[in-house]
Amino acid sequence: LVSYRSSHLVMLENQKRWLVAGIALNKILIPQIRPFVEQSINTEYSNLKTSHNIDTQSTPGRLQRWPQVLKYENINGNDVHPKLAGGRFNYSLFDCKVNSHVDFARLYVSNHMAHFTAFDDHCDASAVLTLLGRVPVFSVAIQTAADHVREARNDWAHCVFGKWDQPNFLKSFTEMKQLVRTMALPTAGEGKLLGELKDWETKGINMLI
Repeated sequence: LVSYRSSHLVMLENQKRWLVAGIALNKILIPQIRPFVEQSINTEYSNLKTSHNIDTQSTPGRLQRWPQVLKYENINGNDVHPKLAGGRFNYSLFDCKVNSHVDFARLYVSNHMAHFTAFDDHCDASAVLTLLGRVPVFSVAIQTAADHVREARNDWAHCVFGKWDQPNFLKSFTEMKQLVRTMALPTAGEGKLLGELKDWETKGINMLI
C-alpha cells in the first residue's frame, strides 16, 4: 500500500511537470517565435523566386531539393492525384508552382502537418520546430537547438509521464531557453520570453494549484 501511494504520488508530480512543460512550449514559446519563423521563411521564399523562379516553375524543372527533398505533394492539391505502381507519386500530374511563403514552408513538413494555411495556431509546435530544423535559412545552431526541443515535444505529445521527472523537466526548459538565445530575437522580446519561460519553470507547478 505504501509503495502504491508512493508510485501514485510520483506519477501525479510527473503529470504536473508534463502539463507545465506543455503550457510553456505550446502557449508561451511557439506563439512568440512563430513570427520570427514566418519572417525568415518569407525571406527565403522571396530569394528563391528571384534565383529559381519557384513561383512559376514547371514540374519537370522544379527545384527538387533545398537542401532536402521538397514535398510537392503537400501543396496545390497534388496529394489527390492517382499514384503510380508501388505507391509512388506521379509528379507529371503535379502543379509545382509555389505560390506563397506558406506553401514554401509546407514543402518541408510531413503531409499530416501540412494543413496550415497561415502562420497561426494551426502551424503548431511540431510544424514550427520542424521548419526551424530543416529550412536552410536557419543557422546550424538554430537547427540543432530546434531538434532538441522537438525531441522533448515528441515525448510530451506521447504523454509518457514516466519521462517527466524533475531532471528531464528542467532539461526541457534549458533546451527551450537555448533555442530562444540562438534565434537572436530583439533584445526586449528575448528578455520577455526568457523571463516567462523561467517563471513557468520555477513557479509553474504552484500556478496549477
